[in-house]
Amino acid sequence: MDRFIGIIGMVVLLALAFALSCNKKAINYKTVGVGLALQILFGIFIFKVPVGQKIFLWLGEVIVKLLDFANVGGKFVFGPLLDNNEMNAVFGCSIPFALQLICATIFMMMIVNILYYYGIMQRVVTILGKAMNKIMKVSGAEALSNVASAFVGQVTAQIMIKPYLAKLTRSELLASMAGSMACTSGAMMPVYAMMGIPIVYVLASAIMAIPGALVMTKIVYPETGEPETMENIKLSRRKTHANVFDAIASGASEGMMVSLNVVAMLLAIVALIAMIDYILAAFGGCIANVFHITAPVLGFDFPHLSLKMILGKFFALFALIMGVPVQDIFNVGGVIGLKIVSNEVYGYTDLLEIQNIITNKAFIITSFAICSFGNFGSIATQIGAIGGLAPNQRKNLARLGMRALICGVFTCFMSACIAGVLLG
Repeated sequence: MDRFIGIIGMVVLLALAFALSCNKKAINYKTVGVGLALQILFGIFIFKVPVGQKIFLWLGEVIVKLLDFANVGGKFVFGPLLDNNEMNAVFGCSIPFALQLICATIFMMMIVNILYYYGIMQRVVTILGKAMNKIMKVSGAEALSNVASAFVGQVTAQIMIKPYLAKLTRSELLASMAGSMACTSGAMMPVYAMMGIPIVYVLASAIMAIPGALVMTKIVYPETGEPETMENIKLSRRKTHANVFDAIASGASEGMMVSLNVVAMLLAIVALIAMIDYILAAFGGCIANVFHITAPVLGFDFPHLSLKMILGKFFALFALIMGVPVQDIFNVGGVIGLKIVSNEVYGYTDLLEIQNIITNKAFIITSFAICSFGNFGSIATQIGAIGGLAPNQRKNLARLGMRALICGVFTCFMSACIAGVLLG
């Protein structure tokens, strides 16, 4: 019976989304129902249907192989710094995470650019986007954006629908934003594989997020306008690079910028959290001394108070309804909370640190729950990036930012519930 707790979690998440809806009477329950069915069916196909299992295992092997190729380039540039045996022999430690991240991101951004240059990425996105448009009865622009987000990330996905951004309705804009916050990108997948996260979970989460994000957004902000691309949409086939070598060079440059941004963000966030934990522990110690508290109160150990401890208590409720075993809910809640205030790389790092003290079911559910760009920093990223592409939408982006984050996070939680039921 424990494995079916996730069903209760799905109902609770849908109820919360309904409570947050700005226009409950306008909700198109057919669109929501079809999208939810697709999210569940994708999960079943990936994890329970033999053909689906083989396809996604093969895709996982392809991504891991790409990581091997990236390491070959990395060893040429960094030498023994990217050799575990050498690092252990000389320095007594493993390969620096930053170097692995830089190699994987640069190589994958280059591959994405090559696929984009030859029009392969656009064809895949167009086919899937038009299918979502017809099946779910959502606009072509939001369908394409959500599909693209699963492959190329939150900024490039918006660039692919740039001609339509200025005229998107608020519902479409929220769907596009939430879709990007509900998954990661193809360029980051080898990074998670390098860290030790089963790549099949990452792939499954990305695919399930495509209809899932539309479900959440069409409940929270139903469509009441007349989308320009409800019937049809065309992606521009204009090449963005002079030739394939220009695409390779641009991809390498973009990959370096992305990886350096991630490294800088991780350094800053980890340091900031350490400072916050120091302040919280000092504050908690003062309270313990003043009130002579010698034992934990309501689960809070005041002399060792930390941000993870506080967030863990709040998000433990979500962990519980997703099907995480009771003994693991506070550990998982802390991981989810830290991921939302930082990013998914830090979240996965934290998850791997507690992997040996939580159950396998808790690990699986958490892997899905934090598999996205859904964090506070992404709100600023999207306002800046999409606002630059469509300046007239900047105010709407700011107003919808928090709703997009909630929809993106809830989408991942829904996928985690489904994964818990199927794999628990």
